[in-house]
Amino acid sequence: MARNPATGGWRPALVAGLLLAAGLRAPGARAAAAAAPAAESVAHGHPVSIKDSPGYVPLVDPESTAVVLGRRTSAPAVSARFSGGCRSLEDLGRAVLWTLHHGDADSLRRLCVSRREFSEILWPEFPESRPVTGLTAEDAWGVLDNRFIGGVHGAMDVYGGRPLVFRRIEVYHGVRNYRNFRILNGLRIVATNEEGKEEQLLFVRAAAERKGRFKIESTTD
Repeated sequence: MARNPATGGWRPALVAGLLLAAGLRAPGARAAAAAAPAAESVAHGHPVSIKDSPGYVPLVDPESTAVVLGRRTSAPAVSARFSGGCRSLEDLGRAVLWTLHHGDADSLRRLCVSRREFSEILWPEFPESRPVTGLTAEDAWGVLDNRFIGGVHGAMDVYGGRPLVFRRIEVYHGVRNYRNFRILNGLRIVATNEEGKEEQLLFVRAAAERKGRFKIESTTD
């Protein structure tokens, strides 16, 4: 899927699936079910607008501009902070390599945002949290957490035990500013491998920064 620079690191690949699941609960789902006769009419060459179907209820989305902006402007300021994490993006890169070298999957997982941090700090500002979508923080967290699990175990399988030496970390998809945090999209950890050659690690896709603390916000799975 093409990357949308206005969105956070995890969302471009996951939003469609989340919205599909939410459709089973959203008001529009009832309209879709009621529109089945209309769809049948179309199949028989008699086009009928879904708006004419019994039970159709138009969606009201007063925050529709959030999709274009990439964030909800109505999200309140929060006092919650990140627990743990690192003091700089470079320190986060070094910490990632340390956990890989020592095969410490638990420590690598703790470098990722937690359920609380996602629910209280990140989620309320994402456009997908608008009431009209029918999505909840738990819906989104379930998908994101599975990606973290896959990303951590995948990284351990590929890089675990290797003494990679940190050189730099690059941000190649830019930085997105929100009210309570910012997301650094598209990360490339550059390290020197056992042969003294540079190697790029791409499994950390994005980092979130909140009040000077950096944590992993997205991984490949």
